[in-house]
Amino acid sequence: MKWKKIKILLTKEVIKWRQTPQSSIVKEIRRRELLKLYLLYRRIKKREEKKIQKRFWVRPIFTVRQRLLQGASNNLIKEMENSDLEKFMEYLRMDTPTFNELLNLIKPHIEKQRAVREPIPAATRLQICLRYLASGDTMPSISFAFRVGLNTVSKIVSETCTAIWNVLSNQVFPEITENFWKEKAEEFETLWNFPHCIGAIDGKHIELQAPPHSGSTFYNYKGTHSIVLLALADANCRFTIVDIGAEGRRSDGGIFQESELGYRLENNDLNLPKPKSIIENGPKLPFVIVGDEAFALTSYMLRPYPRASNLNLEKKVFNYRLSRARRIIECSFGILSARWRIFRRPLAVTVENAISLVQATICLHNFLMEKDLNVPLEQRQYANIDLENINNFDQILGSNINNNTLSRGGQIRNAFTEYFCTEGAVEQQWDKAYNNDF
Repeated sequence: MKWKKIKILLTKEVIKWRQTPQSSIVKEIRRRELLKLYLLYRRIKKREEKKIQKRFWVRPIFTVRQRLLQGASNNLIKEMENSDLEKFMEYLRMDTPTFNELLNLIKPHIEKQRAVREPIPAATRLQICLRYLASGDTMPSISFAFRVGLNTVSKIVSETCTAIWNVLSNQVFPEITENFWKEKAEEFETLWNFPHCIGAIDGKHIELQAPPHSGSTFYNYKGTHSIVLLALADANCRFTIVDIGAEGRRSDGGIFQESELGYRLENNDLNLPKPKSIIENGPKLPFVIVGDEAFALTSYMLRPYPRASNLNLEKKVFNYRLSRARRIIECSFGILSARWRIFRRPLAVTVENAISLVQATICLHNFLMEKDLNVPLEQRQYANIDLENINNFDQILGSNINNNTLSRGGQIRNAFTEYFCTEGAVEQQWDKAYNNDF
């Protein structure tokens, strides 16, 4: 070591200094040099001893032996898998067959080959990632529970989230075709009594710890820092299209306009079905998305009538029916954050890693919601009200439509309002609209 060589040199210089006459000027010079050499010796020795004390190949509590003896993967999870499946599902947010199916899908992408040490198994890596997302706990806590180093946990979560997105995204987000949108519209009409609706749209703020040197870029109106998840959901609370990563300071409407979804809708490049009549001899109405007041009223986007204006009963009925369909996106976000509780606290990660986490949870959400489709849904009761059919209903849109987007959007909204108050009426809408109970 370097400090030992300096010690030998220091010993030789001390001997020379002692042999020098007391009254000699040379002795004083050598004394000063000896002092400098001694201080250098102390500094280098302390530094090298500190390096020796801090360096670990693997900390004793994180060795393979301790992981097998006391880690959650080989103990707690095994115990729940064998004797308490309900707690297993609570712990990882999925049952054993679903976990094994997911593991088989992503195992080739997260499994490591043995090099110097025994690698962490793919099953344990997936469990670490799922538990981190499901519990909302910190990475140090996950590290202690699974007996894996903190840096290793961070790397496992990042790699596994990327693998989940790469593998599942093509499976849970089908190809966008005309038949796909027709199927979504039929689901909305059957379950929520809103025809020609292909999805409900809204944005969710994913809270972050303030990114360094970001200023107010990610600062939102809630007083926190965030990125925005803009999503379109179908009638069964599954996400069909997502836009992830916009800065929290931006509005949902502005994000939508600059997103690929907004661009393709504006340019009629999303394979939407052609407009058709809802009722016999009625006007041809386009297929639309339902949103809140944050989005502009267009030919493909319906929003409620402004509540600030004095609304009549028919407009209140429309607002109720639109709210009933639009709440699906709110339910989707609620299920997402209830299942993956990582979203119930600020994410202490970089923006890039936050986007990766959101991508993984979106895929897992759709993957698990697909498993739940066999659960019977509440049967909706349709009204049997004898309302007068309006003969001039087909004149609402007319053949010569104003090219102004707002005007056309307003005409389409009026047409839906007319339908909801005639052939498309449901029993509960009148009381809901009259009492403003929505």
